[in-house]
Amino acid sequence: MSSWTKRIRDAAILRMKRARVQARARLTPHRVPGEPSARDDIPIFLLGVHRSGTSLLRRIVDSHSRLACPAETLMLEHLAAAVGGRDAPDGLAAVGLTPAELAAELRPIAERAFRRWTSARGKRRWADKSPTVIHQLDGLDLLFGERAQYVALLRNGLDVAASLGGATPLWWQLEPYRAAATSGYSAAATYWRDRTARLLDFADLHHDRVHVLRYEALVRDPEAVLAPMFAFLGEPWEPAVLDFNRHPHDGGLEDHHVSTTTTIEDHAGKHRALPPAVQSELWTIVREVALRAGYPDRGPVA
Repeated sequence: MSSWTKRIRDAAILRMKRARVQARARLTPHRVPGEPSARDDIPIFLLGVHRSGTSLLRRIVDSHSRLACPAETLMLEHLAAAVGGRDAPDGLAAVGLTPAELAAELRPIAERAFRRWTSARGKRRWADKSPTVIHQLDGLDLLFGERAQYVALLRNGLDVAASLGGATPLWWQLEPYRAAATSGYSAAATYWRDRTARLLDFADLHHDRVHVLRYEALVRDPEAVLAPMFAFLGEPWEPAVLDFNRHPHDGGLEDHHVSTTTTIEDHAGKHRALPPAVQSELWTIVREVALRAGYPDRGPVA
């Protein structure tokens, strides 16, 4: 089977699965929104590199009766860069502004958009999910201040590299790493290493406002992982979030496979299908950050 034939077949299968999931959601009774809370004005940001499970986590959060999380807007990373970029202070000084002053101007614009979207869905509190915002975490925190809460989702760097690096065409996020890489897989491993290190730095600096969880634990024991996460956010536990695609979600820029599933599926360990030499090379790249993230050490693959 040619690659084009396979892509056409896979696309047709996904369309059929998505139609079934959407029909299932339409049969679900309308949920009454949760009661107003003092926490309604506290934004939530779901952080994680591409292919780490952020689309799954977004749908889980969006299934809560009080919380609304759209697909990627690609908005906040640009607003955050305007106030938190390396040259932002000098650039803004040219027009007599400081990053904090511009953040105060931009914050209401972003909040109005998210609140309007949230209210239209009968929800109380908004969240955002965008893997590319890891570029601009300092600016994001300046934009929304110390009231913001973050959930950082980590996934084994080898599995992320296996997923990202094997894609055709190669993901655009890997472009900065391709020149020095031996393959798409090693480019993806370097991408994971750099972005995850940045995420861990941010979590260490703001440990009281960042809740860290692992993809592997999430898919194997969802309630045990998610209940503490919602408690951290100050939201009540709702078992209905486990049946995340029973509820309607807006489409958009997200992993299209998550829109066709009705259960939390375990995709951990996918890197083991790669040749041993490739696995060993990737581990050499990610090892230092992987150990810091709490993943066990491993020797060369036999």
